Amino acid sequence: MAKPLTPEQIEAIAQATKNIDRLTRLQVYILATTDMLTVEEGTFKLTGKALRAQARAARKAKLQQNIPLVREAALKILANDEARCNHRAIWNELGRDNFERDEILEALRALRDEGIVQTDNASSSNNFQIFWKRGPGAPAVAVEEAEVAVVEEVAAE
Repeated sequence: MAKPLTPEQIEAIAQATKNIDRLTRLQVYILATTDMLTVEEGTFKLTGKALRAQARAARKAKLQQNIPLVREAALKILANDEARCNHRAIWNELGRDNFERDEILEALRALRDEGIVQTDNASSSNNFQIFWKRGPGAPAVAVEEAEVAVVEEVAAE
């Protein structure tokens, strides 16, 4: 796996993308020592490595932006511990025009790593249809008042 970019590298790549001729000497050094900048015919040019690193950083930033939105939508759909859904239900809840399929899946995987949601392999034997359920790290489900009243009546007897 590739090393994450340092803030200095991110700033240098952003500056190079805007106007490569305005790079400072330090930015040139930072990019050149990591093979992200080359000189061709007397001009600086970003390498493919720099462009891939920039795209990777953008995807990571987008993921961090999407996680809270997907979390809210998933917990809304998975209102109780018995509820199950596939990613399409969450995608529809958020708006299919606003997000790509992979953005939703990556956010769900990140939430799975946090324990907020889990995959439910028992619901289907189909590998291509993954169901999601609430995980152990999800906030507790509010108990309805009717259930509490029944428990109180049983305890009183």
